[in-house]
Amino acid sequence: MPPFVVHLVLAVSVATVALYVWFWRGYQYWKRRGVPQLQPTFPFGNFGPAVLGQTSYGEVAQELYNKAKGEPFVGVYSVLRPALLVRDPQLIRRVMVADFGAFHDRGVYLDDEEPVNRQLFFLRGQEWKLRRAKLTPAFTSGRLRFMFQTIAECGDELSAVAERLALSGAPAEVRDLAARYTTDVVVSVGFGVESDCQRNPDAVFRNWGKKVFAPGLKSSFGFRLLFLSPKLSEFLRVKCGFTDVSSFFRKMIADTVAYRESNNVTRKDFMQLLIQLKNQGCLDGERPPPDAVKLSLNDLSAESFAFFIAGFETSTTTLSCALLELAWQPDMQRRLQQEVDAAVARHGGLCYDAVADMRYLDQVLAETLRKYPPLPVLNRDCMEDYKIPDSDVTLEKGTGIIISLLGLHYDPDIFPDPDRFDPERFSEQEKAKRSPYVYLPFGDGPRICIGMRLGQLQSKVGLAAILSRCDVRPAPQTPRRLRWNGRGVLLLPTTGIPLLFQKRQ
Repeated sequence: MPPFVVHLVLAVSVATVALYVWFWRGYQYWKRRGVPQLQPTFPFGNFGPAVLGQTSYGEVAQELYNKAKGEPFVGVYSVLRPALLVRDPQLIRRVMVADFGAFHDRGVYLDDEEPVNRQLFFLRGQEWKLRRAKLTPAFTSGRLRFMFQTIAECGDELSAVAERLALSGAPAEVRDLAARYTTDVVVSVGFGVESDCQRNPDAVFRNWGKKVFAPGLKSSFGFRLLFLSPKLSEFLRVKCGFTDVSSFFRKMIADTVAYRESNNVTRKDFMQLLIQLKNQGCLDGERPPPDAVKLSLNDLSAESFAFFIAGFETSTTTLSCALLELAWQPDMQRRLQQEVDAAVARHGGLCYDAVADMRYLDQVLAETLRKYPPLPVLNRDCMEDYKIPDSDVTLEKGTGIIISLLGLHYDPDIFPDPDRFDPERFSEQEKAKRSPYVYLPFGDGPRICIGMRLGQLQSKVGLAAILSRCDVRPAPQTPRRLRWNGRGVLLLPTTGIPLLFQKRQ
């Protein structure tokens, strides 16, 4: 063997051993601090299957949660980064609410060079605080009432589509059906534009939605790395492949704003509220703060993009999974239909107050979100050294915090027989028996999902619209249990959800 080959093999071997030793020492972090830890594996720590796209991030975190049974918290490693997986509801309350000041950032890497990334979900520190304060008034129940008629019109179209499917007699893919409905809602309520996705499956906004949530191998790996190893993502300057999507949204927003301002057009939608924030620094009717900062056009683009991707995909999963469960549970479906019929008759139609009156619908939606939380893991960053109450453990600044929603939501000690779909878990009597910090589909505290009410409302209207006209039944190929895509961070099924629609008698 030539000498240079021998030297090369020796150098590579020494480098590999040195790297392994470096990782091995890093993987002793929690032991040195007296914290129980789950055994990591070189080189991805406890999240190898998620990094490689073999198992979804949510399922890996759930497995770690189950392995740590009996512990209030346990140390894990996200690649080489130490993170604390929190299981105890009281400590979760401290992280999310009581001691929020010490955990106010998500700990997800932000690529500042991509304008649409500068949205509320990713922002940090004071910049997040100011943006959140500006946007919160846009999602009050009063403003949702103004938007309800638009949502209801999309629901009417969904009813008509469901009836046509019933007449065809063929199984329908409800994820696609739900995605087209929620896209119509989000685009209409968000931008005052008719996306026409329910009539036209190849509509522009539907195609952009598919593009965002069907990224290539490189982009999906990059997106997982943003959550799993923020510092490595920042070092590598990871991109998520949103460049063309970003360009589309920035142009669309710029054109919409220019048209409305030059033609003095106002509408009761999210875009109009963003325009007010751009021009005034606050919404109409709100007292402007003395240091009011107006949003830039890029800020409008970022928040509009966030409104689009968060609004349609999460509600698509919720609506389609609720229909799947109700198809297998005809008694529950019949009970819900009776409630919908009664509320619509009482209020003279499907209006905001009629939906608010549907208590069982609320329970069905809550149980759906228990079994299928769209974002199955909550991440936080420890922003300062923090001593965990009633322990000898002090978390160092920069430590990651992980809360497994699948772990909590499927914990049999909290939700007995967790695989069973049971809306009665969310009756007032049952909710009073358990901590509110074991059920967190929208997060909690100051960083709770800002669009929670809108997401719930469009899902409820979609369910009511379909079930008021049709029954849903399993098709021969309908799955009893869904499997999850390992390449994403959101909980997305690997297959479709075919169901049969039958017109109600």
